[in-house]
Amino acid sequence: MEKLLPTIRNIADRIADTERRRKRLALMLRKQPGHGISRVQPDRLESVKVVGVDGGIAKKSLHGVDCMLARAAGVCFEYSKGRVASVRYYPSKIPSPQPAVLEALSDMDWGHYAASIRLLHEIVTATKSVDVFRPDALLLDGQIIPHYADRPSRTSPVYQNYADLISNYLSLYKKVEENGVLLAGVIEDSRNVRFCDIIKKAAGNAEIPRDLMALLDRTKDTNLLFWMLEKGERTSVFSHADNPDNNKVLKDLGGFGGMVKSFYIKTAQWDRPIKVDFLSGKDEDHEKKADRIGSIILAISGHHSGYGLPAPLIEADSVAKMSESEIDNFYSQVLTFAGNMPSIMKLRREQRPF
Repeated sequence: MEKLLPTIRNIADRIADTERRRKRLALMLRKQPGHGISRVQPDRLESVKVVGVDGGIAKKSLHGVDCMLARAAGVCFEYSKGRVASVRYYPSKIPSPQPAVLEALSDMDWGHYAASIRLLHEIVTATKSVDVFRPDALLLDGQIIPHYADRPSRTSPVYQNYADLISNYLSLYKKVEENGVLLAGVIEDSRNVRFCDIIKKAAGNAEIPRDLMALLDRTKDTNLLFWMLEKGERTSVFSHADNPDNNKVLKDLGGFGGMVKSFYIKTAQWDRPIKVDFLSGKDEDHEKKADRIGSIILAISGHHSGYGLPAPLIEADSVAKMSESEIDNFYSQVLTFAGNMPSIMKLRREQRPF
């Protein structure tokens, strides 16, 4: 490692220099007219119910089959007079995982299947949580649409699972519309560059050095906005995609695809901003709806200056997440009942004797 120290020092110096320039760029952009930054007033939480939903999976690939365990949890925080009055869980505080075992899938199809099953558990749980808790706001962990990388081709043997998932998303959208529930997806570690792309177009004629503007080509949104936003501020609303008609997942969602909007909000002083997705129709005031969602998220987040996620989602994650020991125990039980046959032998890389 000592031989690497000069190289490591050079890498660290280069990263630090780039970050200093990125901060300078962010502060210059903030001074530009029409930057779209606005301050959010935290909700007083006089009488508000917020549900957070998250899911967890544990997977194991064997010689002839792939197996997984999946579950999801909905956690309802009921706030009264600015405090948490009660916390309730759906389906329970310790939900049982559901097993799945498949044979003869390619690695790609297995990845698509696992993603679809996890999301399906989350969306079904979210939909049922609306009926059980009647919340004011429903927060999903991650986007409110499937990720484009999780969409299999129509010829894939697991495409029907994806189609079923889309159907359940549509059911959720209709459910929250009918019940007047604010639906939002909170992306904790966004690697999106959509906001930077918008900034490049909007600030094309700004008096900012060209070398600083060039940084936008290699900057993630939250990296820029860490310096650009103060705690309690958000960006203006922007569409999820530049051209929704060219986005296959948005097209799969029909009329709801064009309703997916986003903004960033900084909920903690020393944490990165979080990206928030939400639904807003063409006849709705997108900014007003973003203010309402941002107001609730800000009020229930940032209790630690270095970690700005909403409390209901933190709790939902702790309930739903799964450990490797759970899938190992599941495998042991299968092995006990089935015997040590070739299909359920471990992969060789897990059985090296030396």
